[in-house]
Amino acid sequence: MVRARTPAHDLTAIAEAVMRAAGLQEAFDTLMSEIARVLGSRACIVQRVDRGWMLVGQARGGMRVSISDLQHALDHVPLDALSAAIDLKAIGEGVWTSMALDRPGETPVVLLIAGDWTIVDRLLNPFAVLLSFALAAVRERAARVSAEGLVVEGYTMARRLSRLGPVEAVCQRIVEHAGRSVGAGRVALALYRPEEDRLAIEATHGYPASVVKDVRIEQGAWVIGHVYSSGRPLLVRDIRDIHGFPAERRHYRTFSFASIPLRAGRLMLGVLSATDKFDGSAFDRRDIAALRTFGAAAALGLIAARSDSEALRLSYAATVDSLTGLFNRRYLDARLHQEVERAKRAASSIAVLMADIDDFKRINDSYGHLTGDAVLRAAGGILRSAVRVFDVSARYGGDEFAILMPSSDHASAAACAERIRQRIAEYDARENDDLPRVSGMTMSIGVAVNGPGETPADLIRRADLYLYQAKAEGKNRVRVGAG
Repeated sequence: MVRARTPAHDLTAIAEAVMRAAGLQEAFDTLMSEIARVLGSRACIVQRVDRGWMLVGQARGGMRVSISDLQHALDHVPLDALSAAIDLKAIGEGVWTSMALDRPGETPVVLLIAGDWTIVDRLLNPFAVLLSFALAAVRERAARVSAEGLVVEGYTMARRLSRLGPVEAVCQRIVEHAGRSVGAGRVALALYRPEEDRLAIEATHGYPASVVKDVRIEQGAWVIGHVYSSGRPLLVRDIRDIHGFPAERRHYRTFSFASIPLRAGRLMLGVLSATDKFDGSAFDRRDIAALRTFGAAAALGLIAARSDSEALRLSYAATVDSLTGLFNRRYLDARLHQEVERAKRAASSIAVLMADIDDFKRINDSYGHLTGDAVLRAAGGILRSAVRVFDVSARYGGDEFAILMPSSDHASAAACAERIRQRIAEYDARENDDLPRVSGMTMSIGVAVNGPGETPADLIRRADLYLYQAKAEGKNRVRVGAG
């Protein structure tokens, strides 16, 4: 019989070829092609996953049966034997030989070869052992390469994350990269919110973030809260083995998940969780190691993004008037110097409008300071809506406002000033709950356009002069300087 005469060195050569593979899938493909070449037989490799068996390789067509029949047949494979004959006549496949390719503690992997090869037990069992060691060597080599790659990738990712800017963008990049790193279909990033003393899901991968945007997690609650409180990673190969967890999770493909804490030094930032591996297998220690390596880079990226966001927030706050939302005088002065210099270089014009609410002291004295504040807010909103997007509207002090209009001449600046005056005069306080009793609000405006050799201070001084001319002539009017 040909099977009995199969040389031992041919089987050894198959194991050696498998051992040289760069990765596990390449090792499976090599094994299948060598089995077809040396034994001339149909074969397939299957791996045990959460919901049954999964085909990971086949040669010469493999088994010609339905998935359900194959699953039923493989449930009878003796996993405690190196090799065994399996009667598959019930599904039209006759007798096949199974060979266990895994080592204790590893995910069961079985090689199935058409026909009864147990008559060469003296070769078959040593061959199974050789193959299991060959695959173990491939896994360990791939793990080392992966670990080295993770260190480099983690450093690279930390630099990339630090350049992304907003925290939201960093969070989204973290979950997407984590999903690719461990082959997970679903990833969630929860960050601790000190103001709420709870965790919130800030980014998701594999499902819409809108589904969990309102979810808040107490410390110690659920898996995420537990990992955050303990500061230790959690690996669950099969959630059905944990007492108290529901056995059925219809919206997930697998029953395994991995979760790690994100920390920067002693500061706990949040939790990164993954589930639903694409290949249907359970998460293992290598996945936790990969997530932890990447998590260190992610934490640095989050800290950098938060620092940048806080710096931007403080920088913006330093330029804005908190009452009206317009820019403040400090920002206006800085921009005015820039625009005057730019106008000199480009030989262009620049206009400054100085505006003042008429009789504002009367409003404060008659209606109180809260109403006075509401009047200032309403005036600021009107100014903002009446100018161009690149003009600078600012609260100059008290009830006085200033508008900087680059590349504007007398005509365009006067038109803008008149538009503001009309909108202020037409403003109906009854439409604003903050101004229930104020009526007849008006504004006077002075307009100056830069002249030759004029400094920023000269421009402001002239616009202020024209403002007071408008006040002296009866208020609620615009006065434009000749330049």
